[in-house]
Amino acid sequence: MLFKDKILEWKVKLKNYNFEWKFKLFVCAPILIFLIACDWVTKILVANKFSLGQEANLIPGFVKLRYTINLGMAYGGLEDKQYLVISLASIITFLLIIFFIFLNNKKWLIALVFILSGSFANLIARSWAPLSENLKPGGVIDFLIWDMSWVNASYIFNLADLWVNVGIGLSILAIVIEFIQFIRTKSKKQKGEEECNK
Repeated sequence: MLFKDKILEWKVKLKNYNFEWKFKLFVCAPILIFLIACDWVTKILVANKFSLGQEANLIPGFVKLRYTINLGMAYGGLEDKQYLVISLASIITFLLIIFFIFLNNKKWLIALVFILSGSFANLIARSWAPLSENLKPGGVIDFLIWDMSWVNASYIFNLADLWVNVGIGLSILAIVIEFIQFIRTKSKKQKGEEECNK
């Protein structure tokens, strides 16, 4: 009986929950589709126009291109454990989708859209990326390198990785905004209490 009551309670909560579907459909979904499309188009262009290992200056002194197949995670981590990389990427992407469904704060949704687009784009791109130099499948096309003397250029990335980093930056910004709002609200509340006590 207790279990049945809990299920009914959850049904009511889900029915009354504000999922922000309109915002997700008309703002988040187009951003998500656009970011994934940009990532996939650039990967396809690089795979079709460059040979593996080929380099070119994109914006001299800022960004250069080098076509590689990364079998690991971001920045080449876990390169020798593809099964683990794909499993982790699948789990993380699934969890991000769940967060996306239930999250209803617009600031956080935009940040999450960037992270989700990067995660999803790289995960699916692993299924169609060419074989790596040692003929292993399941890699992802990476091609961007910072070409600035003051930035570590030892890692190579793609637009999906960039979207994840932008999403993390937006998340940090959302935290700062929420913290400032919390401080302001607390300060107004204290001033109001002080005026009432006079």
